[in-house]
Amino acid sequence: MVDRICIGVDGCPGGWICVVQAADGTLHARFEAAFEEVVACNEDAIFAVDMPIGLPDVGHGIEPGVRGCDREARRLLGFPRSTSVFSAPVRDLLEIDSGDIVRDHVEASRRSHAVSGRKVTRQTMNILPRIREVDGLLQQRPDLRDRIFEVHPELSFRQINGASLDAGKRSREGRAIRIGHLAELHGEQTLTQLQSRIKGTPARTEDLLDALACLWSAERIAMGAHMTIPEHPEHDATGLPMSISC
Repeated sequence: MVDRICIGVDGCPGGWICVVQAADGTLHARFEAAFEEVVACNEDAIFAVDMPIGLPDVGHGIEPGVRGCDREARRLLGFPRSTSVFSAPVRDLLEIDSGDIVRDHVEASRRSHAVSGRKVTRQTMNILPRIREVDGLLQQRPDLRDRIFEVHPELSFRQINGASLDAGKRSREGRAIRIGHLAELHGEQTLTQLQSRIKGTPARTEDLLDALACLWSAERIAMGAHMTIPEHPEHDATGLPMSISC
C-alpha cells in the first residue's frame, strides 16, 4: 500500500468514473460529469486515466500521425486484446467541435487521412470530447502534468494476470475473470460496495472494473514500480509524453 492518494479514472457515458484509494487504503467510487471535477477533489493525487494524453501531429513520430505507444501496446497485448487500443487522434482534430456529429466525423477523417493516410474510427470520434477535456486541463495547468498519467485497462490487467486476458470485458467469461482478479486485490465485499456506489449514475459495471484496473496502475506509478510504454517516449508538440503507463 502507498501512503499517497491514488485515483483510477475511466471515461463512461456522460462523464467519468473514478475509484479513489485513500492514504489509509480504503476505496471510494464516484461519478463526475467533467474531468476538471475529477481532479479538483484531490489535486495532489496520482491519477491514472484511460484516455490518450500526448497527441501526434504531422511532425512527430516514425509514422506521421501515429503514436509509438499505441503500436507497442497492441504488440504486447496481441490479438484479440490489441483491438481495444484505439489510435489517438492527431492534435489538429481537437478543434473540430461544430455540434454536428456527422459533419465533425467527416472533417476529422479528412484531416486525419491527410496526415496519416487513415480515417478516424467511430470509437475514436466518440471519445474525442473526453480527450479534449483532459488535454484542455493539462494545457491550462502544466503543474498537473507530473500527476496525471495515461494508462490502458487491458495493459493493467495483463500485468496483474501475467498475460493478456483471453476474453473480452463485455463477455460473461471476461467479466468474471476481471472481477476475480480485482476481488483478490480488494476483496469481494469491497467490489460489491463500490458497485452499489455507482448505482443511479451513467457508469456501468465494466467502467468500474476498468477504473479499478487503472487504480492498480496508479499505485504502481506512485511507488515508482510501473512500466512505461515505450521506455523512452517521444513528446508531442505541447511537451506531453506520448506514453502509456502500467
